[in-house]
Parts: sequence; C-alpha cells; structure tokens
Amino acid sequence: MFKGFKAQVVLPVALIAMLLITGGAVGFSYWATKHEEGLVEQQIGDKVDSLKSIFVTAEQLMDDRTRASMSLLDEQINSRGGADRGPPIVVHGTTVNDILVGGRGQAGNFEIVDYVTRFNKGTATLFSKDGPRFVRIATNVKKPDGSRAVGTELDTTTKAYAALSHGQAFYGVVDILGSAYFTGYEPLLTKGGDVIGLTYVGYKAELPILSSALDASRLLDSGFVAVVDDKGAIRYQPSWITPEAAQEHINNSSGSWVVSRYPLPEWGLTIVSTYPVTEMQSLSRKIGYGVALAGLLIGMVISIVLFVLLDRKVLHLLGGEPRVAASYMKRIADGDLAVDIGVSGDDSSSLMASLKVMQLKLKNLVSAVRGGAAEVSDQTKKFEAAAGAFQRTRDDASALELLRQTKAVGGTLAVLEKSVGRFKI
Repeated sequence: MFKGFKAQVVLPVALIAMLLITGGAVGFSYWATKHEEGLVEQQIGDKVDSLKSIFVTAEQLMDDRTRASMSLLDEQINSRGGADRGPPIVVHGTTVNDILVGGRGQAGNFEIVDYVTRFNKGTATLFSKDGPRFVRIATNVKKPDGSRAVGTELDTTTKAYAALSHGQAFYGVVDILGSAYFTGYEPLLTKGGDVIGLTYVGYKAELPILSSALDASRLLDSGFVAVVDDKGAIRYQPSWITPEAAQEHINNSSGSWVVSRYPLPEWGLTIVSTYPVTEMQSLSRKIGYGVALAGLLIGMVISIVLFVLLDRKVLHLLGGEPRVAASYMKRIADGDLAVDIGVSGDDSSSLMASLKVMQLKLKNLVSAVRGGAAEVSDQTKKFEAAAGAFQRTRDDASALELLRQTKAVGGTLAVLEKSVGRFKI
C-alpha cells in the first residue's frame, strides 16, 4: 500500500501542503484574533468618541441655559432689594441664619426659586452659610420621597464645594442627592460684600440621545458601553441589560470580561466598555476552523489534481510504474530477454511499449545471431573438409566444393551483418 509512483509523489506533497496549511491556519488565526481585537478597539474608540461628543455638546448647551437661569435668579433677588443676613431659624431641625430679600425671610419661601424654574425649568435653591456649611432654606430640588430638600446641606466632597469654599463660582456637573445635575453655584453677597449663602440653578442630566447611543453600542454579542460615576456605580447603561448585570460585568470580579475606562473629568463620570473574553476567543476559533477547513479542501483538491496529472501526463507516457520499468530494463541489461513486460494502457509510444518492442527485437537479434553462429560453425566444418579434400586430390570437383562452401560462409556472414546492421552504434 502506498508504494506506487503516484502515492510516493502525492503523499509527500499532500503532507507538506497539510503542514503548511496547518501552520498557515494557526498564523492566520493569530493574526485574525489581533485584527478582530483591533477592530473591537476601534469600534470602542468610535463609540467612546461619539459619547464624549454627546456630553460635550450637552455641556455647552446646558452651560448657556444654566447661566441664563442664574441671571434670572440674580435679577429676582436684586429687583427685590438685594439680600441680607437674617436672624437664626430652625429649618427641618437645622439652625441657620435666614436670608432676607427685600426684608422678607426666604426660609421656606419658594416664590423666587419657583419663579425661576417656572420660566426656565430645572431647579433653583437659596443656601444659607453656616460656618463651613451651606444649608438649603428655599429649594425646589426634590428628595426621593418627593418632598422639597429643605434643610439638607451641600455635599462637601464635590468640586462645587471646593470652589465655593474659596469664594469662587462653579459651573459644572455635580451629584445632588444621588442624581447628576448640570449646575451653577454663585456666592450670595450682601450689599456690603459679605458672603451669606449661595444661589444655585441646575438641570438634571437627562440625555435621551445618550440612551439611544448606548443602546447602539453593543460590542460583539453581549459586550456594551456604559457610564459610571466617580464611585463606580452605574449611571447610564443600554436598555437591553439590567443595571445589576451591567454593574457585575463592569466590576469583573471573575476576570472573564475585558474592561476599559475613559474618564469624563468635567462630568465626574467615566465611560466604561466591556465585552466577554470567551466571545473573542470563540470568534478566533471560528476564523481558525474556517481557514483550516478551507485549507484542507484546497490541499485535497491539489492532491487530486496532482494524482490525475501524474496518471495522465506521466504514467500514461511511461506505460507503467517507473520502478517496474527500471526493473525490466535492468533485467534486460543483465541478459534476461525472457522477462514478461506488462504494458498499462494502449499507447504504443509509451516507454513500456517501446521497451517491449526493444525486447522483441533483441530476442530476434539474439536468435538470428545464434542461428547464424550455428550455421557458420557447420559451414566451417564443411569448408575445412572441402579444403582438406582439395589439398589431397587437387581435382576440379574438390575445387568447386571448396568454392561453394566459401560462398556459403560468406552468405551466412552477410545475413548476420544485415541483422546487426539494423542497430546504430
């Protein structure tokens, strides 16, 4: 088995092809994996840039809107005679100084803040300063239970507080009672220039276009892009995944997800992209299997074509296996003209057919030479007898017999010469 010329040629070629294809499949699979990872990273980059542009655009629009509302709030205070420090009061269990606007206390008085939001929407607040604290005494910011957040304090851990504690205004995104707001804060001054509190206006960071962009941010099959706050808690995520599941994948305690983070310092948020490692590996295997299968099919086709070509172009021309032809020629060269030469096919011009013809001609030549040699030997004996008789008798009959035997020897030699003369040397 597998001893024929076709098998001996095709099998090594097929083996080499399979090795090359296997190596190529491994190499291509590695390249494809890196290529797909690059495509995913590019996809992530594009989606992150798109989300950043949404935040930047929203920031520009909300900044203008916030400053317009702050101007309206300041106008309402100034048009009523400006602000002054009022007497201490208790606001929801917290003692602070009241703020007087036109001589009228503002603690629990929502006329000004509601006037601003009635025209410009959003929220507005008056804070009273109590040492390092800023306490809401008039606001339409709502707590989770729906009540006004009167008596609550400004979070001292925010960027807004850091600026305001140094007497500077702040415009930007802050967390207010667990929700992101685009805000404006300015120190509230008396006519004498003393800081007695803060004025605030803001808009809850509701970005409908962001939701649709996140819904379209699927990575591979189950990967996604989300937005978290500075504590790592989910703020925005695609609608097709629950906040709990998104939080679990972003935390990545199992290490089975690829997580990348892109900070948004102006908003105090971070864009997070994540996708499963197994999905990238599965994609790589699919590519590798596809390449291997395609390579296997190509190798099989090459082997079959080579097998057919060898049969039609080489073995048909040889008329048999080259190894067998070489064996026949060696036996003939060794003098064995009795070997039975088998010829494959019906091509009379093939090597094996020509070898068989040569064998027959050599047989005929050897037979002719043998016959001629025997005849020469017999005629030589007769010639010697005629020559002996002629020497004894010297008569005409002996001379004629000698001449006849001489011609017979010459004729036999001529026949041999003609038989050998057909071969070129």
